[in-house]
Amino acid sequence: MSDLLNDDFERRLIENTQPVRYFFLASALHHALDLGILAELGRRPGIEEDALAGALDLDPHRTGALLRFLRNEGYTTFTSDGTGWSLSSKGREVQTFAPWYEMLVGGYALSMEQLGDVMRDGTRYAERNTTKVGEGSCGIGAYDALPLVEQLLDHAARNGGPETIVDLGCGDGSFLMDLLVARPELHGIGVEPHAGSVELGERRRAELGLENRMSLVQGAAHDALKVDLPEGGRGICFMTAFVLQEVMQQQGQQAIEDLLASTFELYPEARWLVVEMDHQPLAPVMGTHGLAQTFYNPYFLIHAATEQRLETRTWWDQLFARLGLTTEAVANPDPRADSTGLQFGVLLKKG
Repeated sequence: MSDLLNDDFERRLIENTQPVRYFFLASALHHALDLGILAELGRRPGIEEDALAGALDLDPHRTGALLRFLRNEGYTTFTSDGTGWSLSSKGREVQTFAPWYEMLVGGYALSMEQLGDVMRDGTRYAERNTTKVGEGSCGIGAYDALPLVEQLLDHAARNGGPETIVDLGCGDGSFLMDLLVARPELHGIGVEPHAGSVELGERRRAELGLENRMSLVQGAAHDALKVDLPEGGRGICFMTAFVLQEVMQQQGQQAIEDLLASTFELYPEARWLVVEMDHQPLAPVMGTHGLAQTFYNPYFLIHAATEQRLETRTWWDQLFARLGLTTEAVANPDPRADSTGLQFGVLLKKG
């Protein structure tokens, strides 16, 4: 071992342990965001750490340790007299991107901890915090999937509708609510299997005053067939954003085909809006594009370990064609938010 201790050893040690640094930093930032620490520092610059801990009902000693850790990474600062804490410009900026931390770190930290176990046993799936995955995904969607969906709805509006969006696997409903706020002419029905997400959604719906325009139903995707809708599905657009990938792994391809086929059989005048990922983990963009490396590379890895299955855009197109569905329109996110081309949306109709 002493042969390794040359003049270059410390430099190589630093270089090769940077991923460890970023592992701790990502976790620390997630908790600082989730616990409200960064938000409180933004509201009360110069606050003493005991007062900060008291305001958030946190342990003072551990709060101080986290503040010092984040100071050394450039996210918090001392006041000039050294008695209080404030945010740096990095600390203010990172709050915009809290949903990415909530989904990838808060939602999937447990999954990554179990990665070795599920790799040894291919019959098991890693666990995840579905509430945080849902909340984070909805927050991210405001920047990429929401503008994509609006493009497709604009196309649908030029061809007679829709009036009501039925969002299957809606999480806490934030994505659907953002859509309803942006489009006052729409009504919404959110269908979500996880009770915790439904509870969060009911609170946010009340805060936004959307009780008369939106309902929330606890249930799986196929429960959409039990929702009371206009005969024939006139004015209805079903929506699944990153949900069919879950149905695929948990229930199989046939379940997706049955869901789509039976829905259009019952509601032939309806449309279906699908948002999914083009599973291209070896595409050239994955090694050259910053967002592909910071978001899609972890995303593709974690979906292989959890109970979700990604497919390519071509695979989805072929499935829709086999079911006799026509793609009315295709959209990608605004390239100012995501220029990778790996996320796509399609608007489907029968025939």
